[in-house]
Amino acid sequence: MRLSEEMRVVKLTPTLEVLVPALALTSLSKSTRGLTLPPGRAGLGIGAFLVVCSLFLGYLLEGPTGPLGGLLSFWFVGTAGATTFAAALEPTAFVKPICVRCRLLPVIREHEAIHLSGVASESEVWKSMRTRHSSQSLALEGDPAICSFCPIPKRLGERQVS
Repeated sequence: MRLSEEMRVVKLTPTLEVLVPALALTSLSKSTRGLTLPPGRAGLGIGAFLVVCSLFLGYLLEGPTGPLGGLLSFWFVGTAGATTFAAALEPTAFVKPICVRCRLLPVIREHEAIHLSGVASESEVWKSMRTRHSSQSLALEGDPAICSFCPIPKRLGERQVS
């Protein structure tokens, strides 16, 4: 089974973005359709490190700010660490709500799966995506169901300069 089929898709709801502010910050860009966090041992290590750092920072802040400093530290940093740790255990793509209902969700999943396989460069990911998909093959031209601001048709239509 392919990674894109195994990957869990989580809708980036406002509630989730309030609970994990790091997800809200990374999804601010209008061109972001989905995001993934580091997989495997790297994700486990980064997640654990962030949780420990948030607890230590909370401990340091407790003197001058009381328990509020510790809570804020864990809310901003610790929740990002816990989410990174959990996403490292099970491949997860966080996808904007409008995209979860889009017929291009399989393309978004595939894009995020390429990132999870270790390809960090957006240009390399799109180069790979263009070998399998095109605007014509996906019938994207003039489809009213595709959002006008969706970057997928534009990125698939770009010509690769050698």
